Amino acid sequence: MEFQTISVREFNQYRKRPDAWVIDLRSKEEFEEVHVEGARNIPYENLEVYQKYLPKDKLFILYCDRGSSSLMAARELSRNGYRTVTVVGGIQAVLQNL
Repeated sequence: MEFQTISVREFNQYRKRPDAWVIDLRSKEEFEEVHVEGARNIPYENLEVYQKYLPKDKLFILYCDRGSSSLMAARELSRNGYRTVTVVGGIQAVLQNL
């Protein structure tokens, strides 16, 4: 299964979908400091542990700080049958475009 990279503009459309879950892959501390409204925090280093609890009927919109961790996570999840997209530029890009 493939994953997509999406722009911030596309992110704002994707996150309105009823089947979408926004996942923030940054640390708990970074998440608590600032995050996208409605996002769920699963730190990248804990993703493997939590993966088995993620429903496969959802679209996972992944972001991290600048985009590299979310790319790796999207690749890993998509290999395991999850539908994923990742935000180019991460939360830094999102914050610049609010």
